[in-house]
Amino acid sequence: MSLSFEQIETAFRHRNFKPLYFFYGDEGFFLDQAQKLLVEHALAPHERDFNLDIIYGAEAEATQVLAQCSAYPMMAERRVVLVRDFEKLKGNALFQHYAEKPNPTAVVLLACRTKPNLSAHPYRALKQHAAWAEFKAVKQHEVSGWVTAHLKGRGYRLEPDAAAMLSDTVGTDLQAAAGEADKLVTYAAPRTTITREDVLQAGGHSREFNVFELQK
Repeated sequence: MSLSFEQIETAFRHRNFKPLYFFYGDEGFFLDQAQKLLVEHALAPHERDFNLDIIYGAEAEATQVLAQCSAYPMMAERRVVLVRDFEKLKGNALFQHYAEKPNPTAVVLLACRTKPNLSAHPYRALKQHAAWAEFKAVKQHEVSGWVTAHLKGRGYRLEPDAAAMLSDTVGTDLQAAAGEADKLVTYAAPRTTITREDVLQAGGHSREFNVFELQK
């Protein structure tokens, strides 16, 4: 079942979890945010010491990770296992069988920072059985729409020329765009409409000049 980032965010915030997720793609911002949201909403802070495993694929082996995925939670409703750089996990083909019957008391998220060979196992099995998402790198013309929607979700309206200017300053770096959005919210408060002048005055842009000021 393919998911958008918005669907993932909504489900996690409502504590609606599947036992197995498979996320991949070149847009690291979405991969990182999805993992952060999962930990934040799936486990209370006091549950994380015994029920959260964060594993880096290059530093582990599949048999070890599968044992962690199959373990039961301790004094919590669920356990969470995050495997970052899953494509680097030695022996990860063993996850073909786990995908067919995941542990119902765990939430396992397997993340690849690239697009793997989806016709080979374990990726083919994961696409068939897990909830999955591909996060493609955003293009320049998509950034203004993304940051507008991002701020709208927080209750702010970003004027079109302000969105275009902000897009020009950050390029395709969504992490930088999110950071600039946070600055703008702080700068504009208590107003809920953010203007081109706010973008100019908030400062801290990643480019010294932009096309709007050059035209001016």
